[in-house]
Amino acid sequence: MTALVPARRTLSRMAAVAATALLSVAGVIVTGGEASAATSVQVYWSSESRTAGFEPVNGNWYTDPATGLAGTPYKLAQQADVPVVAASGTATITANVGSRHQSVLGFGSSLEESTIYNLSRMSATARERTLRLLLDPNTGARFNVARIAFGTSDFTSRTFYTYDDGPADPTLSRFSIQKDIDYNIVNVLKQARAINPDLLIFASVWSPPAWMKSNNSLIGGNLLDQHVPTLAAYYRKAVQAYTAQGLPIHAVTLQNEPLYEPPDYPGTLISADQERRLAAAMRAEFTSNGVGGTKIWAFDHNFAEGPSYVAGVLGSPGSPSDAFNAVDGLAFHDYSGEPSVMGQIKANYPSKDVAMTERAVWGTTGANRIVDYLRNHSIMYQNWVTMLDKNRQPEKWSGAPDPTMLIQNPSDPDTVWALPEYYMTAQFSKFIQRGAKRVDTDNGSASTVTNVAFLNPDGSLITVVVNRSTTNQTFTVRSGAQQFASTLPAKTVGTYVWAGVDTTPPSDSTGALRSNHSGRCIDVPAADPVDGARLQTYDCNGSAAQQWTLGGDGTVRAMGKCMDAAAAGTANGTPIQLYTCNGTGAQRFTLTAAGDLVNASANRCVDIADWGSANGAQLQLWDCTGGANQKWTRV
Repeated sequence: MTALVPARRTLSRMAAVAATALLSVAGVIVTGGEASAATSVQVYWSSESRTAGFEPVNGNWYTDPATGLAGTPYKLAQQADVPVVAASGTATITANVGSRHQSVLGFGSSLEESTIYNLSRMSATARERTLRLLLDPNTGARFNVARIAFGTSDFTSRTFYTYDDGPADPTLSRFSIQKDIDYNIVNVLKQARAINPDLLIFASVWSPPAWMKSNNSLIGGNLLDQHVPTLAAYYRKAVQAYTAQGLPIHAVTLQNEPLYEPPDYPGTLISADQERRLAAAMRAEFTSNGVGGTKIWAFDHNFAEGPSYVAGVLGSPGSPSDAFNAVDGLAFHDYSGEPSVMGQIKANYPSKDVAMTERAVWGTTGANRIVDYLRNHSIMYQNWVTMLDKNRQPEKWSGAPDPTMLIQNPSDPDTVWALPEYYMTAQFSKFIQRGAKRVDTDNGSASTVTNVAFLNPDGSLITVVVNRSTTNQTFTVRSGAQQFASTLPAKTVGTYVWAGVDTTPPSDSTGALRSNHSGRCIDVPAADPVDGARLQTYDCNGSAAQQWTLGGDGTVRAMGKCMDAAAAGTANGTPIQLYTCNGTGAQRFTLTAAGDLVNASANRCVDIADWGSANGAQLQLWDCTGGANQKWTRV
């Protein structure tokens, strides 16, 4: 299992801002979102440093963060508003506000013990200032989700501990969170929630007490089967203890990285079958003991291993397990595999949330990774480890952590630098409100811009645009009959706040979809709307088998069923079929102004396989190339 984790310790994100700039976010108060339509769009930019040697992840950020920050031109910097004008020409990004997906829970960074320890070394004034930098809804980044460890993680200044250490104690008679109180964890969390009352806390366990495990150690080992119900009670008591401190726990993940057995810090192997039983036992414990509102998130590990593990917990879509109703969502880390796995799992289990609970990313490449998480249905983004000092301390992992979002001066703990990644994360967290719905947009590429867009509860459209290229990029964002244009500097993230955007869902429209390549129309073979019918092109004939309704909800329907990416596939070559409408991303497509028919989950185009031009040529998903075999005209 060791291959599953090494990249994980390329830790939290970021780099750039001198201590004197700690409150530079102050005054960035979003005024967009009024009910009436806006005539202009607010613009905010954050960029990578332009100073040589201070590229994202470079260790120089620990040595001399002030120099790197001095070369960073944009730090959540408000730009001149851009005008909203009547739509014309070809839009780069078309937002379909009528096609809405996951509801946002929030954005944030962990408050694990290493960060708490460094915060505790500060004066009361500096600690308050730093927490406000992270959490304040008006003057800070507005982080509203924080991850904590129940007991010890590898990022701690303390001796590894749990809430019931010592000889076997199956009745949990010794259970206590007193160390969390003594180590100032509880007090800092209370202070954080006082600054932002909307802050939600979720918790993960790195190791249960050693006596619950096969090797009687916090490091490595398996959970013993007989202690599955004991661990469920342990979780319940932890949630109750935190709730009693005025710190309700929004969710608990069943085990941090259950497929990895770390050699030098707490960790536990827990099989999918054990998680299945643990989830059912936890739900019973929570419900019968007054904490039934706390959510249970399964897995909490890498994309690559997700599908098989999740199936072991939840069962198959057609044959759910006994724990299916106990689990509220699936949690993921990004150290192996691709975010598209979240989209596939969401398609298979549409009633379950998917959540990105651990990753640290850097620069515009990292910002684009957040875009990928969100475009694949994640309800959140959680950065891992918020602040180490310039010596990369404290931590008990054997590696060398990459730059964290905040860096503290060990000789002057009140001095803290906020790195560019802090600002890039704020480009999402400060503007996308809890409850915002992601809407369909065209996405671009590394050579142009990529994006994700959300419709806030207040009616504003928030579009986050990422320019990873080395040149300025001009683009247009369109919604309905209006649009705006902007030029985004190289290696920069831009957030565009469009208040009062028209939220009326577009009307359904029905007609044929004709190929620009062959001149033939998308067709249901033999006009037989059986589930799984492989769609084809055929001579345009005006029959019901060729009458496609483009729905305001993003569906493309004919003969009472939906165009569908087979088995919720997102890879090149995935067949395009007809299937009973089910509301998943596999059945959401956008016909762009350029004539591309783009699948929402895969972000790939409907393509005529092998450039077929004869009757019967079959359709598939493929990378969008701009080729004529991927261009469709509404007729």
